Amino acid sequence: MNQDKYYIVKVEFQSIDDKGKTKKQKLDYLVDAVSVTEAEAKITRWLVERNERNFEIKAAITSPIVDVIE
Repeated sequence: MNQDKYYIVKVEFQSIDDKGKTKKQKLDYLVDAVSVTEAEAKITRWLVERNERNFEIKAAITSPIVDVIE
């Protein structure tokens, strides 16, 4: 059995709208990793590769999902 687990990583993005107000958007990502630390590192690397800069990881928790069937 695979030792990897799925983690839900909650990320908050900040942007400035046309009126100069800061807007926040929270998104959840499902990450395949062996630990919370690895899940946070993976999502950070993934977001930076996509030129996202204004984000903060708010939480990372074990997902109840046991497997993804492709």
